Amino acid sequence: MKKADPPVQIYKVQSLYRNGVDLLLRSDEPHAEEVIETIFKEYYKNVLPRLPLQQPDWNNMDSVGLLSFLDIFNTAAEKFKEEVVQRRRALLTPARWQKVHLDSDSFKEGHLATVLARMLSAEDERVLKKHYKSFSNETYGATTTQQMKHLLDQLGVKEDDVIFDLGSGIGQLVTFTASYANVAKVYGIETCALPAAIAAKISENFQRLMNFFGKVSSPFKLIKGDFLTAENSELIKKEATIIFMNNLRFDNDLMDDLKEILHFCKSGTRIVFTKPIDNTRMTEKNYVEHFDSYSDTSDLDSIECNMEWTDKTIPFWVTTMRHEKIVEKAAEYEAEKARREAKEEARRLAKAEKATLITSS
Repeated sequence: MKKADPPVQIYKVQSLYRNGVDLLLRSDEPHAEEVIETIFKEYYKNVLPRLPLQQPDWNNMDSVGLLSFLDIFNTAAEKFKEEVVQRRRALLTPARWQKVHLDSDSFKEGHLATVLARMLSAEDERVLKKHYKSFSNETYGATTTQQMKHLLDQLGVKEDDVIFDLGSGIGQLVTFTASYANVAKVYGIETCALPAAIAAKISENFQRLMNFFGKVSSPFKLIKGDFLTAENSELIKKEATIIFMNNLRFDNDLMDDLKEILHFCKSGTRIVFTKPIDNTRMTEKNYVEHFDSYSDTSDLDSIECNMEWTDKTIPFWVTTMRHEKIVEKAAEYEAEKARREAKEEARRLAKAEKATLITSS
């Protein structure tokens, strides 16, 4: 006889944050118990000793023990919240969450919330490596949140910035950026079915965690589709102020199509990339079409081991769209042409003068 599956349990974790919503997790959600353990170890580590309950032994706790512990904790937490209100003291704000309970900064907030959302969304992310075609445009190569923080800090993002992640995979950089940075909106666009499906789950679970912590992230949207479609390309050209793309594996055909979109982005739009957008040599014949005639490129600092798929450090650059640069390039090549013609005319005159002297002698 087939053994019946254990009944699904509902784990409830009381929120101790102002405007926070209690977190409800099903026992059959991926890594649910591990997520709860992380919440208590990382987020409630300083408040837990102040509650009248026995400290949990996570190494020896099963699902029954976890349910029992949560019942006791939730009762104690409810009394704790009532006492706080009676004393006319506020519950934990996001700032207190950061300062008192994380002993850290907003990076750790966004990083941990994104990690927990990923844990709840996929049993094993290694299936992505089998899903993507090796050494193709689809190759999965996630940038770490630590590197993304470093990039955002260098870019000095502002409240009116609209950030796009082209080829956003499972969307972890989108959710992290939405939590870490105060910006107008963050978009992620992913065409592959499996990572886009996981991204949708991560988005949902990330929002659940934000609600639990009473924290409002910057608006974000994960789009399942090709960033080359008319609808998505128009969205990019119209709204983007910062574009992030880990294009190391993008082939030449894809880069040519992508350049057609980037060419029409507004002046001032910054594009972060890992492989040159136009790897052809600029000449007088092709400068009008060359991407570098419309943008200025500089290096960005990279941290060590900045990708999840390799121990190597991958370099990043940023190019800023500046459409008036083409006028400067035209003037440069015109000046160079004039110098060449002047030299050629000087040589011609010298040759003619020499011929005259020979003839006259």
